[in-house]
Amino acid sequence: MHLIELLLRDTRLSLRRLALMAFIAAAASTGVLAVVNTTAQYVSGHGNVKYVALFGAGLLLYIFSQRYVLTTTTDEVERIVDERRRRLIQKLVDCELLSIEKIGHGGIFTAINSDTETISQTATSLSLGAQAIMMIFWTSVYIATLSLPALALVAVVVLIASRVYRKRSEQASRDLRLAHERVTALHEMVEGMLNGFKEVKLSSRRAAELIDDAVAVSGRAARYRSLAQRTLNANFVFSQAAMYVVLGTLVFVLPTLSPTFGGITVKVLAAVLFLEGPVSGLLSAAPQITIADAAAESLLKLEELFDEHLEKGIAEARKRDSEQDDEPVSERSHGFHAIQLRHLLFSRGEGSERFTVGPIDLTIRRGETLFVTGGNGSGKTTFIKMLTGLYPADSGEILVDSRLVTRIDMQRYRNMFGAVFADFHAFRTLYGVEHVDEDRAATLIEEMEVDRKVRLQARRFSTIDLSSGQRKRLALVAVQLEGKPIVVLDEWAADQDPHFRAKFYETLLPRLRKEGVTVIAITHDEKYFHHANRRLHFEDGRIVSIATKGMHYE
Repeated sequence: MHLIELLLRDTRLSLRRLALMAFIAAAASTGVLAVVNTTAQYVSGHGNVKYVALFGAGLLLYIFSQRYVLTTTTDEVERIVDERRRRLIQKLVDCELLSIEKIGHGGIFTAINSDTETISQTATSLSLGAQAIMMIFWTSVYIATLSLPALALVAVVVLIASRVYRKRSEQASRDLRLAHERVTALHEMVEGMLNGFKEVKLSSRRAAELIDDAVAVSGRAARYRSLAQRTLNANFVFSQAAMYVVLGTLVFVLPTLSPTFGGITVKVLAAVLFLEGPVSGLLSAAPQITIADAAAESLLKLEELFDEHLEKGIAEARKRDSEQDDEPVSERSHGFHAIQLRHLLFSRGEGSERFTVGPIDLTIRRGETLFVTGGNGSGKTTFIKMLTGLYPADSGEILVDSRLVTRIDMQRYRNMFGAVFADFHAFRTLYGVEHVDEDRAATLIEEMEVDRKVRLQARRFSTIDLSSGQRKRLALVAVQLEGKPIVVLDEWAADQDPHFRAKFYETLLPRLRKEGVTVIAITHDEKYFHHANRRLHFEDGRIVSIATKGMHYE
């Protein structure tokens, strides 16, 4: 069972102590039943101090042990879920960008958010289910002391019912897995709907087809969940009916087969009726546990995927950085003089869909402004991701000041870059910037002409509810406050009005160059090409021309 595997793998509890307390709770509840059964036969009208004392002791023992089991189990499951969620988030960050693109956002979002929540909600059901099994054991022992034939009858019916129940539960688990897959697909569709909301609003036909697809996927998820719940409900009814068959047999059949049974009929019936409680509790917990088991399976699979796609050298790099007390990365890397790309090559896809960028041989010097041009699909953005270390090259080398960047060095190398990609995300909080120069931040915000709408307080922008172009300006403010020596901009000026586009090329870029910042910008603005020290032109994944300032561009 995947849920048990997940919990046992991460638990810090003493399972022996927990099992002992569950054992005591079940024994105490059965002891209370035995005392009540005995007292009902022998106690006088004035009561019996001995049985009252036994009843009270059993009840207190049950309350203490049951509370311990429930509280401890709930706290431990919450801790396990929290640690599992943290570990998944850390591994997510440690994966290659290319791998995350392949895994897909929907499955990751579902696992980290929905599946962990499902397991969290199952803590009580799980402990009550385990407790019910203990109570069934102790009640069976008590029934054995009363009548072995009665116990045999109960055992036969329970074994038959359990076999049928298990077979049906397997089908329910399959349906729940299918439902989970559809929910993941639905998350991806909703994410696409939100990311492409403008495009959706511009086409009623596109919107209608998207809604039809989402409705179909949602309907299939609901159908599979409904089938699973029907199976589980049928199991519950079947189990209840089996219990009634046991009661009927005890009353109508067993007395004719065992002449001595009549004298203890009431006690056995009371025990069997008491047994119905834990059996019903177990059956009630089963659907939630089954759903949580499917969620646990999804979590374990996602963690396996993350483990398969962890960036090579990331663990060694983290260990090295934690052991060293160096100056901040931004200060270390400002002193670089040149980045050299040697025969850098990257490919993706198969067959006719295969696309290759490179091999690229290029030297980027500190403080220069480099423009990257080319048509759609020419490899510009892929080149940028190779350059920044986001896509691992299939072959070739990256060197900083003639020093090879190894896998262990890759994160330090990436730390040299600040970027605003075409599909950028504007964080409201300046994560990664420990100390913010508020005066400089205010100056940059004013320079970006959004000072009437935004201000920065305690590393947090007052709002990011801006137009796309203004959010890009804010993202560039954040990049500059990071103090990185290299700034990468992917079609940054595309969303700007003519006034600010001119300001970007004629004012902002010269200022960054004067400050010694290396700027690498993907652009199509031919009018401003002369503001670059060099321009790389891409076609079919290759650099076909390099023009320097003052030269005629090919």
